[in-house]
Amino acid sequence: MNTKPKWSQKWNETRVLGRLLNPPEMICCFLLFSAFCLALTGCRTDSASGTDPGSAAYTTNNLLEGDVVSITFQYSTNFNAIQKIGLDGTLNLQGVGQVQAAGKTALQLQNDLTGLYKSQVKDDPITIKTVAAESAIYVAGAVTRPGKIALERPMTVLEAIMEAGGYDAYRADLSDVRVLRVVDGRQQTYKVNLKRLMQGQDDAANGKPGAEPFYVKPFDVIIVETKTFNF
Repeated sequence: MNTKPKWSQKWNETRVLGRLLNPPEMICCFLLFSAFCLALTGCRTDSASGTDPGSAAYTTNNLLEGDVVSITFQYSTNFNAIQKIGLDGTLNLQGVGQVQAAGKTALQLQNDLTGLYKSQVKDDPITIKTVAAESAIYVAGAVTRPGKIALERPMTVLEAIMEAGGYDAYRADLSDVRVLRVVDGRQQTYKVNLKRLMQGQDDAANGKPGAEPFYVKPFDVIIVETKTFNF
């Protein structure tokens, strides 16, 4: 039978609680827990949802190094040219010299040349066309025709795989498709669950919200992983 007075029991409980809530120990535990959470965050892999780079459409209108463009003047045909954009991103044009072209749309380049040639051709209309586009993507893994695919329009991962002849139904692991992309000089890897995206398209056909497609960028490498076991 416990014969201690109630005030003594209360005092002992207070002392134990005080030891459990000792400020230095609490601070130390908090810091350790925060470090653990940060470590877990750093281990997460990229996916094709949320704010992923592939969740919004990517336009391929900008000219790139290696693109071949034609420059046509309506009247001053002596300035007409067909040139390949150099590795430095420029064109070397008669009458104006070096002109930056890479990174601009054909319309932006057209406006720039209109200003540069104004003193020589006045208001002669200039037309810029891409003769051969250099931008491309690469598809590898469990597809019918792996290799290089020209990127002449916005294209999703699924569309790129279909351009490669489609996926191998027996070998392809559609839940584990990788997109390799160089961002600021460093390679990034994004995992795309095509199985889920295709299910999302089925949902959209039935009047339900579908999943957002993952759009590729120039020079992406798409790898369709192979199943570990075939059943």
